[in-house]
Amino acid sequence: MFLTLYFPLIGSLSLQSLPESFLTALSEGNLRHAAAQIGRSASIRRTPQLLRMHTDMQLMLGICDEPEHQYRAVEKAMCAPRRSINVASCRNAGWQAVFRYRLATALSCFSRAIEEAENDPNLNVELRLAIAGVLLLLGYPNNCARELAELDAATARLPLSLWRQILATLHFDVAVQRELRGSPLLSNHVYWQSGWDDMTPRSIGAKADVRSLSDETDMRESKVLDVRTPLLQQRIDYLRSLRALAKGERGELDSIEAHLNWARRQGLVDYLSTTRVEAALASLAAAEPERAERLLEPLHRINYAGSTGHRQLEYQYSLAQTQQALGRHREAMDLFGRYALTAAQCLRDDAQVGVSYRAMAGRLDRYLDDVAVRLPARYRRAYRYLQENINRSQLSVREVAAEIGVTERALQLAFKKSLGLSPKQLIRRLRMEGVREDLRNDSIGGRREILSTANKWGVRTYTALVRSYHKQFDESPSDALSRRPTPSLPKSSS
Repeated sequence: MFLTLYFPLIGSLSLQSLPESFLTALSEGNLRHAAAQIGRSASIRRTPQLLRMHTDMQLMLGICDEPEHQYRAVEKAMCAPRRSINVASCRNAGWQAVFRYRLATALSCFSRAIEEAENDPNLNVELRLAIAGVLLLLGYPNNCARELAELDAATARLPLSLWRQILATLHFDVAVQRELRGSPLLSNHVYWQSGWDDMTPRSIGAKADVRSLSDETDMRESKVLDVRTPLLQQRIDYLRSLRALAKGERGELDSIEAHLNWARRQGLVDYLSTTRVEAALASLAAAEPERAERLLEPLHRINYAGSTGHRQLEYQYSLAQTQQALGRHREAMDLFGRYALTAAQCLRDDAQVGVSYRAMAGRLDRYLDDVAVRLPARYRRAYRYLQENINRSQLSVREVAAEIGVTERALQLAFKKSLGLSPKQLIRRLRMEGVREDLRNDSIGGRREILSTANKWGVRTYTALVRSYHKQFDESPSDALSRRPTPSLPKSSS
C-alpha cells in the first residue's frame, strides 16, 4: 500500500535516541539494510525505542509473524505512566490493523491514541498522518486532503524539516491518486466514485472535476521540488511517472519498472503489488489495456486474487476493466461481479466510519473498538460480556471471569498486560464515557437528572459518580452539561 514508504519515516520521527546509521540508511531508501541495523541494535540494547522501531521495520517488510507479541514486549519494557503505555498500545494496534487492511479498526485505534497523546507533538503528527492515509485507503480522498491541510500549520512549528517534506510528499501523493481515479475511463470504479462526497452518505455516480483535480496536482507537484530525502524522492519520481503514464506517455513505463525493481530488492512485497495495480490503473486511464494486462500478469502468478476485502478491491477492478477493454466480455462480466461483491462488502464494513471519524474514539462499538483489538482472542469474549452488562451496578470482575471460564487473577493479568488497565478500571472508564456522552447529547439539567443518567450506566449514587467522573476526566459531570451545544432558536418571521 502507498503508506508503506511513509510508515518507517514518520515512526522514526516520533522516537528518540535512534542510531544515526539507521536513520541515514532509512532516509536513503536502503530499507533492508536499515531493518538489519535496527535489529542488531535492538538485540544489544533492548530499549523500548529500539524494540518498537525494529518491530515497525519488520511489519513494513511483512516478515513479522507475530507483531502483536513483539509490540507487547515493547509496551512491557516501557517505564512510563499508564497513559503513555495506553497510547503506545493504541498506536501499535492501529498500524497492525493498517497492514492487515482492517481500516475501520485502524482509524478507531489512531483516534483513541490521539485523544491520549496531546502532550507529544511528534507522536500526535504521526497519528494524524496515519489517519489521513487510512482515509485515502477507505476511499475518502477529500477528507484525507483536508486532514493533511490541517497538519500544515502544526508541522510548520516543529523543528524538523523532515516532517514538512513528508507532508508535502503526501499532499502530492493524494493529489495524484485523486486525479488518477477521477479519470473518465475509470468512472465505473464504483467504490472510489462513491467516496467523492466525503463523509456524507455515499452517492454512486458522483463525478470528480477532472480539470480542478489536474490543477491541484500541478500545484502539489511544485511543492515537492525542495524535497531532498532520497526515500521520499523515490516515491515522488514514481508518482510523476505514474501521472505521465496516465496521460499516454509510454516512455515512462521504464521508470515505473525501475521503481518496481527497487521495491522488489527492498523486499516490499505488498507495496510492490499495490504499485503494479496503480500502474495498471494509469494504463487503463490512457486507454492502454494491453499494457495494463502485462503489469497485472505477475499478480496472477502469486495468486493475489486470493486476498480479501480492501486488499484485493482495486486489483479486481483493474483486472475486470482490462478484460472489458480487450473485448473479453464474458470474463469481464464475471470479474465485475466479483468486484461488485467486494466493493459492497467494503462499503458495508466502512459504513460506520462515515458517522464521523473524529468522534469514533468515544464510541463503544465493539466491532470498531481498539480495546477489543488489543486483547487476546479469549479475553475479547470477556470484554464483550462486560460491554453487554455495563449498565448493571452489580457487575463484578468475578462474574466476568466466570463467564469465560478463567480465574479472577488470570483476567486481571490479561487486561493489565494488554491494556494497562484492570477490568475494574475499564468498567469505570466505559461507564464514565457513556455518562459523558449522554450528558452532552441529552437536554437535561440538575443533580437529579444527572443521577438518572448515571443510573442507566450502573452508577447508583451521586457521590460515586462525581468521584469516578473527576478521576476519569478531571472535571465534574456538570462541566459536560455546560459544554453541551445550545440548540439554535428558530428565526422569527417579520
